[in-house]
Amino acid sequence: MVVWTVVGIIILTGVGIYVINILSVPVGIVLWTVVIVFCLRGIVNRLQDHGISRVIGTTIAYVVMCLVLFLIAVLMFSPAFGVGDQFNNLIQSIPTYISDITAWGNDLYNRYADVLSNKTVQEYLNSALSALGDWATNFAKNSASGVVAVGTGVANTFVAIGFALVIAFWVLMDLPAIGQECRRLVGTKHRDTFEMLHMTFSRVMGGYIKGTLLQCGVIGAGCAILFSVAGIPNGIALGGIAGILNIIPIVGPWLGGALAAVVGVFVSPWIALVALVGTIIIQQIVYTFVSPKIMSNSVDVHPALTFIALMSGSAIGGAMSGLVGSLVGMLVSIPAIAVMKSVFVYYFEKKTGRRIVAENGVFFKGSAKEDAPADPVKDATAPHPKTVDRKKK
Repeated sequence: MVVWTVVGIIILTGVGIYVINILSVPVGIVLWTVVIVFCLRGIVNRLQDHGISRVIGTTIAYVVMCLVLFLIAVLMFSPAFGVGDQFNNLIQSIPTYISDITAWGNDLYNRYADVLSNKTVQEYLNSALSALGDWATNFAKNSASGVVAVGTGVANTFVAIGFALVIAFWVLMDLPAIGQECRRLVGTKHRDTFEMLHMTFSRVMGGYIKGTLLQCGVIGAGCAILFSVAGIPNGIALGGIAGILNIIPIVGPWLGGALAAVVGVFVSPWIALVALVGTIIIQQIVYTFVSPKIMSNSVDVHPALTFIALMSGSAIGGAMSGLVGSLVGMLVSIPAIAVMKSVFVYYFEKKTGRRIVAENGVFFKGSAKEDAPADPVKDATAPHPKTVDRKKK
C-alpha cells in the first residue's frame, strides 16, 4: 500500500510539473501579481485610513513605485554616478581577466616544465584536457538552445510582469471586497481555516518580500563600500551584484563574495581575501542583527527545511522554465515551505488536540507556553518567540 502511494505521488508530481510547464506564463503572472500586491498594499491601506479612496490610493502607489524604479535606473545608468560605467567596465574587463589567467598558466608551465614533462603527469593532463574538450564540445552544442531558452524565459518574464501590473492594480482597488467575498464563500464552517490561511499568507509573503528587499539593499550597500575602500575595480557594481545575488538564499551570498574575490585576486591575493572575508562578515552581521528583526515575524523555517525547499524549488522551477524557472523556484520555495509549516501545525493540532509548537521547538518554534492548551489558529500564525519578547519590552 505504501509503495503504491509513493508511486501515485510521483506520478501526480510529474503530471503537475508538466501542466505547470504548459501554464508557466499564467503561473508567472499570478506570482508577480502577488509580489506587486504585497509590496503596495501597505501604502494603499495607509492612504485609505487617511480618507483617500482605494482608486486614488492605488494610483499613488503605482506612481511611487515608478518613481522608485526611475531613481534606481538613474543611479545605475546616469554618468553622474558612474555606476553604469562600472558595470560596462566590469563586462569589458572579462577578456582581460581571461588573458591574465592564460598568462598565469603559461608562466606556471614554464616554472614547472620538468615536472610537467613527466610521462605519468602528461597522461593525467591529457586525460583532464580530453574531458575538458568533451565538456566544451557538449557546451557548444547546447549553447544555442540554452541562449534561446534563457531569452524565451526573459521574454516570458516581461510579458508576465506587464499583465501582472494590470491585474495587481484592480486587485489592490478591490482587495477588502475580495476578502469579504472569500469569507462569504467559505461560510462559518470553515471560517477558522480561512482566517488561518489569510493571516499566514499575509504574514509570510508580505514579510518575506519586504525583508528580502531590505536585506539585499543593506548587504549591497555594505559590500559596495567594502570593495571600493579595498581598491577592487568596479567595487560599486560588484556590491550591487552581491546585493542582488542575496535574493537567492544560502547560495547567493557566497556567489557574490566569490565574484568579488576573483576580481580582487588580479589586484592582490590579500585584496581577494579581504573581499571574501569581508563579504562573509557583512552577511553574518545582517543575518544576526538585521534579519531576525525583519524575518522572525514572517518566516521562521529551520535551515534543514530551507535547504530541502531550495533544492525542491530549483528542480521544479527548472523543469518548468529552465534557468529562469530554477531561480524563481528557489525564491518561491522559502515562503512556500513557511506556509506549508503553518498549515501542518493548524491541521495537526486541530485533528489531535495536542500542541506541537513550543518556545524551545526546533522545527515548530512558537510563543506558546509549556502548559498552554492547543490553539490551532493562534499556534499556526503566531510570530517567533523572540518577536513576542521584543514587543513586551
